[in-house]
Amino acid sequence: MKQFFNVDFAADTIFLKLATDVTISMCRLAGFNDTTAKDISLAVDEAVTNTIKHAYHFDKTKRITLQFTITEAELTIDIRHNGIPISDTEIHLPDMEEYMKQYRKGGLGIVLMTRIMDSVAYGSVGDIHYCRLVMKRGQRHAN
Repeated sequence: MKQFFNVDFAADTIFLKLATDVTISMCRLAGFNDTTAKDISLAVDEAVTNTIKHAYHFDKTKRITLQFTITEAELTIDIRHNGIPISDTEIHLPDMEEYMKQYRKGGLGIVLMTRIMDSVAYGSVGDIHYCRLVMKRGQRHAN
């Protein structure tokens, strides 16, 4: 059985807390423990922030939709937008040793998302673009 829940909001950083709070609630509904729920909400925060910054260039008139899908096997969160798309082939994870030598600020959001989530993917369906975050359900994340 699949369960769906969508939330739509303006592409404005004032809604980041809403996105993380809804994510924590959906994670709990899916049976994840509090630690995992907070980790997943951090990944969603990063994905939404990247959408606001890179896909929309801080244009607050644009919209973001979070779609949560809960199945027996996993929780899938799609961060959807119709801004500038990104594809998996454009993602390059930094060499952490080099990164630490240069001590740059920022640029680790995707690294963080890939370390938290079981899967992170980017794609498009028509002119709707998405970042898809997937966390498998199971003993290591359960209450």
